[in-house]
Amino acid sequence: MKKDKKKKAITQQNLEESRDEILSKGKKFRYPFQYSKHRLVIITILISIIAVAAFGFLCWFQLYQAQNTSDVMYRFAKAFGLPVAKIDDVSVKYSDYLMLYRSSIKSIERQQGALDDSEDSKLLDSYYRRQALNSAEEESYALAKLNEMGKPVTDEEIDEVVEEHKTIDGEVRSDQAFEGIVRDNFGLNMTEYGRMIKLSLARKKYSAEIDERAKKLVTEIEAKLQTNSDFAKIAEEYKTNDIFSYETLSEKVDVTSLDSGRAAMAMTIKEVGGISKPFISKSGDGYYIVKLTEREDSRVRYDSIWVRFTEFDDRIQKLREENKIDEYIKLEGGETIEEDKKESAK
Repeated sequence: MKKDKKKKAITQQNLEESRDEILSKGKKFRYPFQYSKHRLVIITILISIIAVAAFGFLCWFQLYQAQNTSDVMYRFAKAFGLPVAKIDDVSVKYSDYLMLYRSSIKSIERQQGALDDSEDSKLLDSYYRRQALNSAEEESYALAKLNEMGKPVTDEEIDEVVEEHKTIDGEVRSDQAFEGIVRDNFGLNMTEYGRMIKLSLARKKYSAEIDERAKKLVTEIEAKLQTNSDFAKIAEEYKTNDIFSYETLSEKVDVTSLDSGRAAMAMTIKEVGGISKPFISKSGDGYYIVKLTEREDSRVRYDSIWVRFTEFDDRIQKLREENKIDEYIKLEGGETIEEDKKESAK
């Protein structure tokens, strides 16, 4: 009979040795799982980075190469404040360009039907893209310069214009009805409509602020009209001045006429033969002075003097000539727009 092996005495030392041996054997089961988890985290991060980069590239391509004007791209550009151009270090928002373009196209398609793939539709689309980008650049520049001057466009000024626009054919629309009109005609909500008005007001306000030549001339004419209300005589005196124009209507027009606010101003004159104070046109292209010559119900006839703003356009043109306008998208139709502007100024 074999003798039993002598058992080791249980001590603190051999307990620790036994524990270390067990833990050492267990590591081969623990480390593979730990390694797999670490690898999974790295792979997840890499996939996320690749997905974000791919999404960013796709959006960049859609906006800056394909020039996608869809609602999705408009919202994306607006959310991230992406630029479409820079004018003399003033950044121009892509969303402002798309807002102006989309509102123009919406209005055109409402009147003429949806644009198709015909050559005429392509030319029209190109025209309104160029027009929208020009407007976004110029109005963004004016807005930035006004802010630098400490004379920003205020919410009160915007609200005043909105209230004026609510009056259609002599009837004041409710807020809900007007929102529907803005949505149907321009495809905008009221916040976007307010932004469009703000940009337009900025150009109008800045043009008046910087055009000392027009300001001086209209002040001079106003002083002369204090002693002689003969518009024709004034027109003869200033006929060679390139920023002066004179017009006399042959028939009455409605007070709601789209004539830069002249009919509405004439209606406020108390007596026939009365002359208004100089006022900035609704389109923001200069000063008007009107003389009421006839009134019947809601229709008026008037003579008008127009002193044009030119300083702002001159500054923009100079910036273009000095290559201080950088556009991040390539558009066609710029020459057509400039030709139209020159023709309208004649």
